[in-house]
This record gives sequence, structure tokens and C-alpha cells, in this order.
Amino acid sequence: MTASPGLQAEDRPDFERALHQALRTAEIREALGRSGSSGGTDIQRLRSQALVESEAIATAAAPEYAAYLRQRAAAAAAASTAPGPSAAAVSAAPTAPTASAVRAAPFTTAGGRGLLPALAVLTPALAGASAAAFLLLGGLLRLSGSQRETADALLTAGLTSATIAAVTLAAGMVCLVVTAVRHRSSPPDRQPRPHRRPHAHPHPHPHPHPHPHPHPPSGSQPPYVWRRDDAAVATARDAWLRALLHRGILPFLRERLKMSHTLSRTSQKSEKGST
Repeated sequence: MTASPGLQAEDRPDFERALHQALRTAEIREALGRSGSSGGTDIQRLRSQALVESEAIATAAAPEYAAYLRQRAAAAAAASTAPGPSAAAVSAAPTAPTASAVRAAPFTTAGGRGLLPALAVLTPALAGASAAAFLLLGGLLRLSGSQRETADALLTAGLTSATIAAVTLAAGMVCLVVTAVRHRSSPPDRQPRPHRRPHAHPHPHPHPHPHPHPHPPSGSQPPYVWRRDDAAVATARDAWLRALLHRGILPFLRERLKMSHTLSRTSQKSEKGST
């Protein structure tokens, strides 16, 4: 024969609530009124006696309490083995660097494309400045009549630089015109908006849940998910509380009130006999 499970600490508040409900029943109130002790002091005395004898009272509903403990342990085991909500976040985490790399790729390509416009602007300016310097120096040397070969070389270099400046300037203007036409013909890039799914039509006759939603266990991780085990735990708890009330607490209170009534009648008879 197995020993009945003792009342656990987390279930003592339920025991106290059941005791409070028993003390408020009409049967106990009438019994207190018949004994002439319906005051708050006698109610507190009965409450204290019941709390002291809580373990003995709970043994009257030991089968229901054992079934409740089994259902609660099974629900806790099922909740611990269920996959946590962070699994999807962990599996999706490695894709974040890939997405950022894809977003960073256009900026890298744009940096490479930005070198050509810079060269198209700087090359004509540098070539034009060097052409002006070479032509000026070559012209001054030719006018002075000295170092004619150096003057001819400077003039040739100046003409070459001027040609390069003209060609690069023309190429730069063509690139600018083509870029302007391309930007005008293509719309600016916009971040695509997420497509919204059409709202599903609600069911014309929604079915309510057959059982009230119990309070989620303290060890569960958010978000709390409704499971069928919770209904089984709530049903087992209600069965235990009913058995505890009707087979444990109420008989205990009746017995204590009967004993109190017997003692009060005995004391009254002894007082009458002494007088």
C-alpha cells in the first residue's frame, strides 16, 4: 500500500481558499449560531485548528490529490520538452549577415563607378593647365630666340596636352549627358513594400472553448500556448478541491463544532449542579 502524498507548499493557498469557502457555508454558520458562538473569534479558532490539521484533512482527498499531481507533472514535462520560441530566431540569425552583405553590394559597385566621373573631371583640368604652361613657356623661349629646340618641344607638349584636354572634356560631356538621360528615364529606387495578405473572413459561428483558460504556469516561457494538458490539469484540480471540501474540511469542522457544543453543555450542567 502506497503512502498518500503530503500537501505541497504551492497547494496550501488552495487549501486555505477551500477552508474559507467551508467556513462561509450556511451549514457551518447555522451550527455556530446554535452553539451560541457565531463571533469572529470562534471562526478564527476553527480556521487555526484546520490549518494545524491540514495534513490529516488532506488525506481524505488523497486519491484525487495524487491524480492532480500526476496531471500537473505530465503537463510540466510536456512544456519542458516543447521547442522554445527562440528556435526560429536562432535559425534565422545566420541569414542576417547575408542580407546586409547583399544590401552593401550596390554601395561597393557605386564606389567603383564613382571613379570614372572623377577622372573625367580631373583629366581635362590637369591637361588644360599643363597645356597652358607648356605653350606659355615655349612661346616665351621662341620669342627670346634662345633654346629653339626646347621651345619647339614645349610647344609640341602643349599642343598634345591641349588635344588630350579637348578629347577628355568631350568624353566627359558625353558621359554626363548619357547619365542624365538614364536617370531621367528610370524611376528612383524605392524599397519594396511588403505585400499584405488579404484578411480571412471570420467564421460565422465561432465555437467557444469548452474549458476556461487556466492561469499559465509560472515556469512557462512567453508566449504561453494553450494546450490540452492544461484542461486536464484544471479538471483534476477541481476534482481534488471538491473532494477536499466535502470529505475533508466540512467533516472536520462538523466534528469540532460538535465537540465544542458538547463541552459547552457539560460546563453548563456542572455550573448548575454547583449552584
